[in-house]
Amino acid sequence: MTVTERALADGTIVYDVREYVGFTREGKPDRTCVTCRTRAEVKVEQAKLIAMRDGMRNRSGRCTFGQYVDRVFWPACAGLEASSRATYERELRLRLRPAFDNVDIRDIDRPRIQRMVDGCATESVARKAVGLLKTVLNEAKGDGLILSNPAEARFRMPPPGRKRDNGIVITTFQAMSPLLAAVEDYGEDSVMKVAFLGLLMGLRPEERYGMDDADVDAAAGTVLVRQAYTPSSAAEGGNNLKGTKTERGARLLPMTGPLLRRLPLLARNPGGPFVLGAAGGRISPSTAQHRWARFLRWCSETGREVPPVTIENMRHSFATSYLHAGGSVADLSVILGHADINTTLRRYVRPGGADVARGMGAVPSI
Repeated sequence: MTVTERALADGTIVYDVREYVGFTREGKPDRTCVTCRTRAEVKVEQAKLIAMRDGMRNRSGRCTFGQYVDRVFWPACAGLEASSRATYERELRLRLRPAFDNVDIRDIDRPRIQRMVDGCATESVARKAVGLLKTVLNEAKGDGLILSNPAEARFRMPPPGRKRDNGIVITTFQAMSPLLAAVEDYGEDSVMKVAFLGLLMGLRPEERYGMDDADVDAAAGTVLVRQAYTPSSAAEGGNNLKGTKTERGARLLPMTGPLLRRLPLLARNPGGPFVLGAAGGRISPSTAQHRWARFLRWCSETGREVPPVTIENMRHSFATSYLHAGGSVADLSVILGHADINTTLRRYVRPGGADVARGMGAVPSI
């Protein structure tokens, strides 16, 4: 393998990486050349060419799944968000490496993948593993190591597991009243903030955790959504503060009347996060979940009859209640920060049986 440095006409320095990776259909040596702009790119391309050479020329006997991941796929993941890398690392460690690490990447076929799927506890776990395998093998296909991607086939999935989303959605603002009253009586600041921003503003959980105190302007009556706080592994630096999920996710929203009236109940933290965790810093997603679960247990122990809506479904509850209050889907899409209005219709509009009956009852006599 050779790496040659040269200068372009405009003075830019580039690097040509050359390696014999096999033979053409005519039987001539196939020498591949890749031009890189940085030394970091050179290292990535060298790893790809080595994997291609070993796989296509069979010089080392084989190119295993583990070798390809280590040499090519994982280095290429360096630019991903920390939360994505953490998810990839977990799936590789728990499911893909145990099943395929020492298997020649050309020998991964549908029966082998089905055996991996059969070892997964739930459908969601299996689909996540197959999805990442499909991504890895698509990269290998693009590098010329395999001709087709067996992970694109259909597989027999294990049964569904227990969903984090318990399916409970409050469908009117009036029906929220008992839950909001219980939250106020409970009086814990972080629980009130997480609940009010979810039920009365429709913010995503990660948007609530990522909000700073300065983003809540009581005088102007607005809430600025500009960042999100998502869970990530300790190896990736812990929880990850990043931009909003979509370009339209960054938005300035007027507060709803119910939130404005409750704002004096909430503690302020000038110069810091809006929702505080155990150590006085930004609340983590896991801490928020534990505190909400503790609140729901308190409701049960004190005889409070409230719907056990999850932190995730607070946003769903706001969306459905907003529409039932007469709001438009187009406006709701902007409030929720969706890139596509179809997402609003498909994922967040959940009328219940009573709502359907009420709508049918509104049909006039003919």
